[in-house]
Amino acid sequence: MEAARYWLPRALGLLSFLWFAVMAAPTFYWLDSAELSAAAIGLGSPHASGFPLYMMLAKAASLIPVGELAFRINLVSALCGAFAVGGVARLVLVLGREDWATVAGAAGAGGVVCFSYLFARQATVAEVYAPTAALIVLTLLLFERVAAGGNARAGLSLAWLAGLGFAVHPEFRMLMGLPIVALLCLRAYRGARWPLLAPSMAIFGALGSYLYLPVRSATGRIASLDLGHPDSLGRTWEHGTSTAMFNAVDERIAATSREYFAHDVSTFAGQVLDYVGVLAVLAGLVGVVLILVERRTRWVGVAVAVILVLDLFYATWISPIGLLTLQNGVPMVLALSIGAGGAVAALARSAGAASPYLGPVVAFFMVVPPALSSLSTLSLSGDLPRYFSESVLHEAPVGALVLSQGNALASGTRFLQSIEGARPDVAALAISNFDDSERVAHVLTTTRREAEESVSSNQGDVFALWKAGRATLWEPGPIAPPAGASVQPGPVVGRLVEVGKALAPNHDVLVGLSRLYGSKAVRDPAARRVLANSLTHLGAAALDHGDAVLADELFRSAIHVRPTHAAALLQVGEMYATSGDLQRAVVMAERALESEPNRPEALLTAARFRLALGDSEQAEAYAKRALRIAPKSAASWTIAGQIDLASGRMERARSRLQRALEIDPGHGEAQRAMRAIAAGR
Repeated sequence: MEAARYWLPRALGLLSFLWFAVMAAPTFYWLDSAELSAAAIGLGSPHASGFPLYMMLAKAASLIPVGELAFRINLVSALCGAFAVGGVARLVLVLGREDWATVAGAAGAGGVVCFSYLFARQATVAEVYAPTAALIVLTLLLFERVAAGGNARAGLSLAWLAGLGFAVHPEFRMLMGLPIVALLCLRAYRGARWPLLAPSMAIFGALGSYLYLPVRSATGRIASLDLGHPDSLGRTWEHGTSTAMFNAVDERIAATSREYFAHDVSTFAGQVLDYVGVLAVLAGLVGVVLILVERRTRWVGVAVAVILVLDLFYATWISPIGLLTLQNGVPMVLALSIGAGGAVAALARSAGAASPYLGPVVAFFMVVPPALSSLSTLSLSGDLPRYFSESVLHEAPVGALVLSQGNALASGTRFLQSIEGARPDVAALAISNFDDSERVAHVLTTTRREAEESVSSNQGDVFALWKAGRATLWEPGPIAPPAGASVQPGPVVGRLVEVGKALAPNHDVLVGLSRLYGSKAVRDPAARRVLANSLTHLGAAALDHGDAVLADELFRSAIHVRPTHAAALLQVGEMYATSGDLQRAVVMAERALESEPNRPEALLTAARFRLALGDSEQAEAYAKRALRIAPKSAASWTIAGQIDLASGRMERARSRLQRALEIDPGHGEAQRAMRAIAAGR
């Protein structure tokens, strides 16, 4: 028994590392992975909150000669993920009894963590979530020791570890801060004196990591990898607390809309059930209650319950964007797995003499669903993220500007240029970072040292380079090109040209690329989302150029690669409506609503199509929902007014259209509807 309790966490950790390493991305991944990898290798500063502890760990890993540089950074997540798996099993053993039922529960808990897609994805790519999970588990192990009466050494180690936690993902502070403070206050209340030193240990741990950022930034040697420029204590504080990011977030962050919140809770719950498994979720919730009930483990139960509640709050209220990218839920997986281990042990123990047999059986069936889900979903994109960014640099003319909107392309080109030295003549910039004058000026003046490029970094000055004749590649997206410009579609990105001077796009290249992106072999959800976005935006650019055939091909390829992609579904619906097929148009719009029921654009499009079909009742239902979600949208008030106008409610129609014109005096549809009212039609 003792040997099993000793070796089980170690064996699970080793096997998990092998699993994660085999499934790890062979190069940099989508989203922020390439940016974090580049910043780590170059000892730079990534986006807020800086993640200095992760940067130092990843830099150390990059020095180990195994595979390409980006793969080495991915192995940091694999190692941290394996530690978290073994740590969860160890914690279940510590909380349980010395019997085979507890061993079975610990094995099941470790298996759920290892195979849950929400966790396994983060343990196979360069991201901060697996290191954060490892730190949470280690903190819980120390937390249990201190709660059980541990000495000053354990307590001060816990405080120091909490300080280190400030240097990983910000969610660590939110999840673990309150339980740790409460426990240390209780120990001080009961007469211990060492908790008085705990704040200084926590500060030491935090500062010891965060001083990395201002020291590296102040050297001036990492300009291309220095996001946020935390070269002073004040700017380091803003960067570390993500002040600028939270000031610039869109309406979905910390959304107050009831519709948004309800949908986000439903989405998050669905993801947890899909990727953790119904049995593991139910067992986890029951197990947390059991841990809370037992006096010996109550404090750990409180900490685990806090993780469950606050991670739900974080995922659905503070950062619901992570639901789209499957970056939320790692702490939830840890908490549910710990509870599930305890529940399996309790169930097996209740079987008496059959306990050694029932425990492994229940644990096996608890692990199977997440394992099957990961095996069918954890099909990485291979080198597709690299190909995505390399193809842009390959097609860029000499000395070109490359302006990206998505973080996948921006991160990838940053890695290729900063770490591998690719295309030093090309100035690759993210449009969303135009306000970072220092970095933009550095990129522009180090790619081509011509006098006209020594400009400040506001949007107008960057576009002045295009007007001066510099070739500019533009990634189509939600931000429209500058006045007087349009995007000529090309592979991945388009060429910025003057309106009316666009050349015909290369159909063979575009169609071939769309088929590659639409391959069913791409099963990775993140890859599907990135590629569907790219194809949809390229299709919109083709449509702007009047090439409906190419646009239709690209939109349908986007739907092929991601059948629930709302933006592509809406575009196809618009094309059906243009051809007069309103029945198919409304079907596509309502398919988009099934995917994103709170998307104002989808609601307004569905309302418009329903109104055109004469279904005023359903159109009004969509319009009312749009008004609740986007009350400051002129388009919402306009369609509501048009519905009233069609139904003969002239006074309310006039009131709603006036509201639309107050928001946007130049709104053409509202103006036309008001003229129709004035004409008595």
